[in-house]
Amino acid sequence: MTYCIFSDLRHYDVKGSSDHIGKLHDIYLDDETWKIKWFVVETGNWFSSNKILIDGEKITSITPQEGSFQVSLTKKDVEDAPSADEHQPVSDQHRNEFSYIAASHNTLLFPGYAGLMMPATLIERPGEPVGAEKELQELAREQADRHLRSASEIEGYTIHAADGKLGPLSDMVINTEQWTIDLLAVDTSKWLPGRTVVISPRSIDRISWEERELMVGMEKETIEESPELHDLKAIETSYVSRLNDYYRFPMVY
Repeated sequence: MTYCIFSDLRHYDVKGSSDHIGKLHDIYLDDETWKIKWFVVETGNWFSSNKILIDGEKITSITPQEGSFQVSLTKKDVEDAPSADEHQPVSDQHRNEFSYIAASHNTLLFPGYAGLMMPATLIERPGEPVGAEKELQELAREQADRHLRSASEIEGYTIHAADGKLGPLSDMVINTEQWTIDLLAVDTSKWLPGRTVVISPRSIDRISWEERELMVGMEKETIEESPELHDLKAIETSYVSRLNDYYRFPMVY
């Protein structure tokens, strides 16, 4: 198996059959299988849509030394590719359901007094849709993928073990042959300084968008005693196998 980390991959150039398509902006993954469903590519100014979605099956090669990967797409294929707006991750789905938005604070100034900060103003969104518009919105809500997650969004979510907080999600290890998220890296600088700690995404019991949290069905001590990893960028199949044996948990799907 070959691996890369999300923090590196997100800056890769995307090259087509004869054109430079753009840069990778994000990846969308399924939070049940942890397979990558879409690569979100920012195309720049040469194409009318700013961000498009590319299926991993279209990736023909990856070159870490150059920070790029090649896709089997022509310019016409890119023009016909779905927009990122057509398949929104859970975080964006939730944001779009809010009924109110907060306007900026206003500050009132009086001679001889400090500025008085007024509370933020709530501005109601346009009225509830009716008729055909309401039916279309309900259909879109029913068809929305409730397991689609943005890697950029969940990066930084706090990971909680069964008996306490571990730390924020700092990176993701990607299997570039199967295009799956095989490991999650935890920032343990406040808990286990000097250690690089990874867990299997299959150990995640629940993801909370509202609280920005990932719930793990293991205790902290179990994770503390996991095989030590010296360099996240140099991860090898042998380490994944040892981790698999330690947790007695299949990590390759």
